[in-house]
Amino acid sequence: MKKPLPLPKLLLGLPLMLSLAACSMPYRPAQFMEAGTTFPGLAQFVQQAPAHRIDVLLVHGMCTHDASWASGTVRQLADALAANVPLSAEASKATPDQIEIIPATVPTGDGAIRFQSLIWSPLTTPLKQQLCYDQTGKSAICQGAPPYTPARAGINARVKDLLMDDCLPDALIYQGVARDAMQLRMRDAVLRATADAEPGTPLVVISESLGSKILFDTLSRMLDERGAGSSEAARAAAAAQQTLDRMAYLVMAANQIPILGLADQALPSAIGRRAVQQDSLQRVLERRSAAVTGPDSAAAPGATRAALSGLTLVAFTDPNDLLSYTLQKERYERPGVTVHNVLVSNAHTWFGALENPLDAHMRYLDNPDIGRLISCGEPKSQLCR
Repeated sequence: MKKPLPLPKLLLGLPLMLSLAACSMPYRPAQFMEAGTTFPGLAQFVQQAPAHRIDVLLVHGMCTHDASWASGTVRQLADALAANVPLSAEASKATPDQIEIIPATVPTGDGAIRFQSLIWSPLTTPLKQQLCYDQTGKSAICQGAPPYTPARAGINARVKDLLMDDCLPDALIYQGVARDAMQLRMRDAVLRATADAEPGTPLVVISESLGSKILFDTLSRMLDERGAGSSEAARAAAAAQQTLDRMAYLVMAANQIPILGLADQALPSAIGRRAVQQDSLQRVLERRSAAVTGPDSAAAPGATRAALSGLTLVAFTDPNDLLSYTLQKERYERPGVTVHNVLVSNAHTWFGALENPLDAHMRYLDNPDIGRLISCGEPKSQLCR
């Protein structure tokens, strides 16, 4: 029989035991809401693509982002693929008042992944800087602003600085009078990012938070330009349709469309008209589904192998993320469109009572579970380490 630990040693270990019991990550490893979930990752798409090459479009969410977000996200996904080679980065594509496009190419064995990261954050920065006076700890876009002198509790100050003075303003700006201008700039970015796309090359879209809403609002708008009559409108509609036709894999993190879509709906009438109306993601998925199930799907102009084989949508949600929502399968799943919800923990939960709300919303693409699932699929591809 082992001797019990002397009381002093037991007391020394007590804080450690309490700390381990106090914090947990209930959804690490990730858990799947649908039984028997399987889906491919970037590795499988590269292997199966006709030229062993795929395109990836990255769109960030709310809160200030810059080129470091693009390089960090690409590196995380490359590491999961064991693509231990220097990234081939090109010069970013942007002029003043445009969305910046940051390209990078990751070689993967006998293939390659071409990333294009759309950085729209600078569009809203000038408006958000009006709130710099309120930040206790000045962010990068608020350097030089006068100090905020009233005392705030530490946690409150951190949440006010980041959530209220930097992140939520992006959503308010987009849902307000600047919305049309932001969509036009996203439209331009989509046209530039897809200008040299090969019709048969599968496309993967990875979008976060508010970025998903902006992207799918814009694609829906571009598709509606089909009958506008001008050559520019026809080009935009064709580019949007080709983007949907090529889209084989859609990854969405920190989903806000269920709540932000409420701003696009009218109040129900007194005679009982249903309040639930289609959001832009649903409309785009309808068009994508038609590429598979429509009467002319096999002969549709520009139809690709990706379109004919369907679309996999994987939605990542941290249940403790106050700003995010899972995607209801009954609303978003379509013929040819499969939806999977994945639950993750982006940070520790303390005493079962609190997870840092900032980390919960902002750490999706930093989460190694998510990086592995995006790159290697479920079950994990043997192509990954």
